[in-house]
Amino acid sequence: MAERASSAPSRELLLAVHVFPGEYMVKAFGPGTDEFRAAVHAAAAAVVGAGRVRSTERSTKSARRMCITLLLAVETVDDVTAVYHRIAEVDGLLMLL
Repeated sequence: MAERASSAPSRELLLAVHVFPGEYMVKAFGPGTDEFRAAVHAAAAAVVGAGRVRSTERSTKSARRMCITLLLAVETVDDVTAVYHRIAEVDGLLMLL
């Protein structure tokens, strides 16, 4: 598998601009399928727990692509980096912000 261009922000940057515990937003772009949606949610929930993940999504007009915005209730900077690493492994992921 090719290495994805998107990765978690550096630990130093996260600690400089975020307060932990707190909320953190992640955006995952990929195909507009139920499988992609479920995989992104499962990846985040595996790290922080399903009850600490809220989401919204937007699809392209053709519904071929979607952006899933996750609002995560994280405890530590390690939660954030672990979520990025899990989502980066989701099949079909195009971009992770």
